[in-house]
Amino acid sequence: MEKKTINNNNQERKHITPLHIGRGWGVGLLLLLLTACSNIDEDERLIYVEPAEVNRPVLIEDFTGQACVNCPNATATIHELQQTYGEDNIIAVAIHSGPFAHMRNNMGNAFYSDLGTTTGDEYFTHWGIEAQPGVKINRGAPIYDTNQYATAVADELKKTSTVTFDLVSFEGDAVLVNLSSSDRVEGKLQVWIVEDSINAKDPQTKYQQFMPDGSRRQDYVHNHVFRASLTYDAYGEPVTLEAGNKAYTKLFQVQGNTDRDNFEHLWQKQNLSAVVFFWNEQQGVMQAIRVPFGTSKPAAVED
Repeated sequence: MEKKTINNNNQERKHITPLHIGRGWGVGLLLLLLTACSNIDEDERLIYVEPAEVNRPVLIEDFTGQACVNCPNATATIHELQQTYGEDNIIAVAIHSGPFAHMRNNMGNAFYSDLGTTTGDEYFTHWGIEAQPGVKINRGAPIYDTNQYATAVADELKKTSTVTFDLVSFEGDAVLVNLSSSDRVEGKLQVWIVEDSINAKDPQTKYQQFMPDGSRRQDYVHNHVFRASLTYDAYGEPVTLEAGNKAYTKLFQVQGNTDRDNFEHLWQKQNLSAVVFFWNEQQGVMQAIRVPFGTSKPAAVED
């Protein structure tokens, strides 16, 4: 069984109003962190959505940050969806990005070791993320209200796909991908590395998390954190899948000196997974799969 730890505050979760962000990322934003939540009536906090039939996995790109006080609530909502549908069907990636991933003090020094990446910041800007927490579900429009997650996920789970991952293997520093489609389709293949169980209590790190009550959680555990993309283009490798389930196969390796050094010395290999997905602008994410380090999988869901 995959070991996961989700650390959230023990208070009752509330509906949240995300904090909207200007394009200038400033230290003054810190003063807003403690006032970013809004309270609403008890009977409006939870919206029940009947679980959907699962026809294909759903990818949730969660734009988050350690200094984002409302982000732990979004993480908890995503975790509830994973409990309902299974982690193979709800594939979450926490993309630490934007101003709340790179907070610094007046001296210009980082408060802590942040989890942000240059690629994550590129995604944050490219997709026009205006508030945190903000998510993209199967590459749809950004959603900023956690009460809307369940409905959007249910709608995507019901859709079928012609695309199948016949084999994905994550061995060593490489991910082997084999996919096919029953119909001809053009799109992009993305291969990411994510890491679980990043703990602020680790003496080598300071990955603390700001919480909704304004405190800093020293023992917070960060899961499914985006670490790197293995494609040269940050938005994926262009791929045309021909009709008749003709296989496309390619090996992707960890690139660049920094990522390779992190792979060897910083990231904990036993906590790594490859997240692989096929998408295009018209249909969004058509198929996705998550494969832990040292393992291989067929498609999580087949058409």
